[in-house]
Amino acid sequence: MSSSREHSKVVIIGGGVSGLTLATFLHKSGVPCIVLERRERAYVEVRQRAGVVEARGVRMFEQWGLADKLLGGPVAQTIDYRVNGNSRIFEMGVDDGTQGRFCTQQMLVNNLLRELIDVMAGDVRFGVADIALRNDKDSRPQVTYADAGGSHVIDCEHVVGCDGNLGVSRASIPDGVLHTTTHEFGYAWLAALVEAPVTGHPIMAVSDHGFAAQLPRGPHRSRYYLQCTLGDRIEDWPDERLWDEIRLRMGDAAIGIAQVHDKDIIALRSVVHAPMQYGNLFLAGDAAHLVPPTGAKGMNLALHDVDVLARALVRAAVDGDRSMLDAYSDTCLPHVWKYQEFSAWMTDTMHDAGDPALHGEFRQAIARARLDTLFESPLAGRLHIEFQRGMV
Repeated sequence: MSSSREHSKVVIIGGGVSGLTLATFLHKSGVPCIVLERRERAYVEVRQRAGVVEARGVRMFEQWGLADKLLGGPVAQTIDYRVNGNSRIFEMGVDDGTQGRFCTQQMLVNNLLRELIDVMAGDVRFGVADIALRNDKDSRPQVTYADAGGSHVIDCEHVVGCDGNLGVSRASIPDGVLHTTTHEFGYAWLAALVEAPVTGHPIMAVSDHGFAAQLPRGPHRSRYYLQCTLGDRIEDWPDERLWDEIRLRMGDAAIGIAQVHDKDIIALRSVVHAPMQYGNLFLAGDAAHLVPPTGAKGMNLALHDVDVLARALVRAAVDGDRSMLDAYSDTCLPHVWKYQEFSAWMTDTMHDAGDPALHGEFRQAIARARLDTLFESPLAGRLHIEFQRGMV
């Protein structure tokens, strides 16, 4: 087994949407970086993740000159908020020329892989193992890893942890440095990817039987989400029960059966780790925070992180100015908490408005009143639009 030693300005741990986006921005700006990903490229290309690029993300990619290369066409600017089968279409009017584009996280990752590796010849190393990092106060960071060719050492100036909630990056930070704030919502979602497109509007439905949603995942597929208990297992949800509950909660007996590709159980929780940096290590995306999926903000929050971080790393590399890097966490955290607030509001509203067995008839009634307000108050509707589009 051989060993090697090399140097790079930046090492990015994690080849998901945040790591690949950051690497693409840095490469475009002439800042050398290496991405380390434990999975093989073929796996990353098919790995399913939720999320559609919101209007703020579109503007970000436009500012970096990459929107037309990475994003698809306009995404639907409507949501069908359905209560006991009664539909009301919420229109997210656009008055500034910016709108979300239909680009799911999987589509964006594949576009980033092609642009970064196949077009820009960026350095992304797949299938690596035993990643470890040293981030001592008085020395430059060092990242080690192993692959089929042996062991490797990379000396660098900055390390970025884009390796998710259970990755090695945040785990490398000494105890007592980070303050972690967690909120458990007390219930979960069953997520089912099905071979059936959204034929009308994306649906967020509440009923006396619980919450359900149908959101687009490409031209031929969608993902259904159904509220369930934390103790539920995949085996508790055979296909027959899945479709019965979808029809019941959507209030639509005509929904047909389609192929179910996969199912997963997702516990709904919010987590914020602060600060989002330690020495020359910077955390982004799920490594720094988690939001419940109800508000569809996880990917877009990660994109905001790496936009801020990319500009700071370029300033440090090109101008020798670390001020933006030093302020990274303070810059990002107010935005993180705004998205946490919106995601918690959405989660509480959509679930309290459903089955009264969850939190009682009083909570059900006031949650449904909140939904009414979105349609009856232009001010409330406008604020909801701003959060949905990521412009707050």
